[in-house]
Amino acid sequence: MTMLSPTEDGPRDLDLVCTGPQAQKSAPAEVFVEDEHVVRVVLRPGVQVTPEVGALIRQRFLSLTAGKGAAILLEITGVEAISREALRVFSGARTVTAFATLGSTPVDRVMAHGLHGLPLPQCPSRYFSDEAAALTWLRGVIARDHRDSKPIPELDP
Repeated sequence: MTMLSPTEDGPRDLDLVCTGPQAQKSAPAEVFVEDEHVVRVVLRPGVQVTPEVGALIRQRFLSLTAGKGAAILLEITGVEAISREALRVFSGARTVTAFATLGSTPVDRVMAHGLHGLPLPQCPSRYFSDEAAALTWLRGVIARDHRDSKPIPELDP
């Protein structure tokens, strides 16, 4: 089985980021395969994450993983707001095997901990301010808890 992986020109992203520099700047998020078991979600600075944006991200995640389990690295640096309803979409995903949130400011940390009062994710989850540490943790969780997981399948063109 062939794995889906980032292309040499950059990450694969078909639904949330349109082509062209202006379209990319206006899109709320990029969703792409980081490596064989990790999907990266990059929320654009200044974006307000609504339930609709959350649903688009979830749809893209499921498309990339063919409904199989995978870990998520969620980058939230500079995000203006994340609605509680959008957080419910993230925290309720059953196909997410581990969830690392990456931010760089005290506001990012507060937003990441906005899950307070919501159902906890049904997988290991943690906040990071260091990208390398987040990826190391995700890969450790995958190696430890998901030895039988399969690589993300390649998408049909």
